[in-house]
Amino acid sequence: MRENLVMHPRGLERPISEIVPNIFKRPLLFVGPSDSLLQAATFLAIGPQIYVDGLVVLEDTKAVGAIGGRHVIEYILYHPDGWRHGTASSVMSQLQTAVRGNDALKVALDVFRKTGFAFVPITIDEKVVTSLSLRDLLKPIATSQLDKPVGELSSPLISAGSDTSIGSALEIMLEQNVRNLIVEDSGTNAILNDRKILEFLLSHEGTSALSSKRSNGLFEIKVSALDLLTAKHVKRDTSVSAAAELLTDLNIPCLLVDNSVVTPWDIIMR
Repeated sequence: MRENLVMHPRGLERPISEIVPNIFKRPLLFVGPSDSLLQAATFLAIGPQIYVDGLVVLEDTKAVGAIGGRHVIEYILYHPDGWRHGTASSVMSQLQTAVRGNDALKVALDVFRKTGFAFVPITIDEKVVTSLSLRDLLKPIATSQLDKPVGELSSPLISAGSDTSIGSALEIMLEQNVRNLIVEDSGTNAILNDRKILEFLLSHEGTSALSSKRSNGLFEIKVSALDLLTAKHVKRDTSVSAAAELLTDLNIPCLLVDNSVVTPWDIIMR
């Protein structure tokens, strides 16, 4: 068996730049503190096309915050009418420390664990040049031939019916601290996540539906109106590396294992 570059103790000591050099080849996507929340939401909603799992908030050249899908949907839930007029600074997580490209991987993982937000800006010579997300670490896991059964890493499945409103789904996701909600409909399962909600709210169909409703429109539109993702089922004895390979597909945000779920967080942080 080859050494797992991420989960092995020696792997955790290796520099981020060695484990995921590809992240330094893509453009840095960012917003300013006063930029509109609509701009940030648009970046995150089209994430699968341009690979955005979070946004850096830059003031001049200094990283002052980070924004993920959870930040935006929480703001939308409590500001359903005026959320488009919010700013990046009104939702961002404050950054306490910078993570450097030559820092050991464990430094970034410690940030993920402390904040619960699996995204962090990466600096070189004190300048933010890229970002690291949990999903960036799936490929090293996938190629490490780790045979551990993925069922041993699974988490409880959080589900809702297809007649659940978008507002109620958001409440469940925030209360349970999950990004993926399993939608059950006549014995079949689909996946709803924060990105799909943003995608709908920013679409012509979503904008039209909300404008025709009262101020609690989020609680009048059912999740079945959204373009949900097809759930991917795997066996409990599927290897962690095989599961990680499946999760590198941006259209597969999580895997179903019997009555439980496996996410990138489960594979890398547990």
